[in-house]
Amino acid sequence: MALSSTSSAPSRNTRASSRASSRTDSAALSKSSTNGSSESATSKRSPGGKNNSTMTKTKTKAKAKAKAKATKEIPTKATKRRAITSGVSLRKRAKKQVSEDEEEENDQSEDADDDDDEDQDDYQEQDNDDDDDDDDEQEDSDADDFQDSSFTLKSKSRAQSSAKSTKKTPPTTKVLTPKTKKTTANPDFLPASTKKFLESPLKIPHPKGGPVADAIQPETLEFIRDLKLNNDREYMMLNQARCDDAKRDFLDFIRMVKEGLREADPDVMDQEPKDSMMRIYRDIRFSIDKRPYKNKLACHFSRGGRKSIAAGYYLGVSSGGETFVGCGVWDPSGPVLTRIRQGLVNHSDRFKAILETDAIKQVTGGKTGVDALRPDPSSLKTGPVGFDKNHPMIEFLKRKCFAIGRSFDDKQVVSEGFLEEVLRTYDAGVDLVHILNEWIG
Repeated sequence: MALSSTSSAPSRNTRASSRASSRTDSAALSKSSTNGSSESATSKRSPGGKNNSTMTKTKTKAKAKAKAKATKEIPTKATKRRAITSGVSLRKRAKKQVSEDEEEENDQSEDADDDDDEDQDDYQEQDNDDDDDDDDEQEDSDADDFQDSSFTLKSKSRAQSSAKSTKKTPPTTKVLTPKTKKTTANPDFLPASTKKFLESPLKIPHPKGGPVADAIQPETLEFIRDLKLNNDREYMMLNQARCDDAKRDFLDFIRMVKEGLREADPDVMDQEPKDSMMRIYRDIRFSIDKRPYKNKLACHFSRGGRKSIAAGYYLGVSSGGETFVGCGVWDPSGPVLTRIRQGLVNHSDRFKAILETDAIKQVTGGKTGVDALRPDPSSLKTGPVGFDKNHPMIEFLKRKCFAIGRSFDDKQVVSEGFLEEVLRTYDAGVDLVHILNEWIG
């Protein structure tokens, strides 16, 4: 039984090996057959065979190269972001380098300043020592000179100058100033010290015995005269003191006028002179005339104050015979003007009687009626709308100014009795002011 088992083992091995070799041979034969069939199939489908496969490979390679080139030429967001971040980092490095250089320069300048301070301190200490020595020498020399009868002031000054010459002078630093180009100056913007102002040939009269209390001072008229020719801010800046003196003089005169006027017309508001005085500055916002100042000093009195629409009393002081004193209403607004015209229609006889009094004749030089009123350049050519064109008061209805007054020359303004003339003019116009205010309401 043992022999049979040993003899059967090699036979099983030989059979397994022969079976494996047969399998490998059959696999190789099947592989070769499939390759041959595929080659035959491809040779049947395309006439080129192997050449067609190489052509397809070259085409795919060309497409891949073109795609890679296109991707290189068109930058993506990632590449742009990398480029920006690299540029920012370079700028940060450059700024950091500049800041480090500036810090080094500042440190060097601080060190140099410290050295200069130390040198200055040393110099001051040395200078103080020299001063002490000089003081001691001076005291000794003074004692010697006091004892010596031949001492003179000349020798003392010579000793002081020699002592000062021995002192050391600190080092001076040269300051470099940039060179400026020479430009031609505009004559309208020259400095105040070089600009020439106009002088008026008009002579303001001065009363004998000096200024009088009840009149305007001659210096006030002289300032207004010069302001007419040099009406600009530069002249006012240089003559502000004269302007202030003129205003003070005019305010004093306003106080006297108000006290006398309230006796004739108690309806006039009792207020401070500065509240009755008008501003000297012109409103040039919408005016072609850009002169900044008025050519006169003026004030207005009424029952409602300076800014009231009521009829009142006016005083304007100017040079060249242009001083004017008047009473009434000048260029009222539309509704106020309509009420005045309606009053003229309803009370025509009363208004005519006021303009025919002796007081009005004295002020107007004997004129009465419509001729007694001041000239009105803004009067209408025909009658106003809503009124009869044939009305007996049509000449009054055409007007926009209902005032009387008179002018004074420079000699009258600065002479004694000017205050009385102003008050006499106001007395003549009290009835006119009252009737106008009655209509205005």
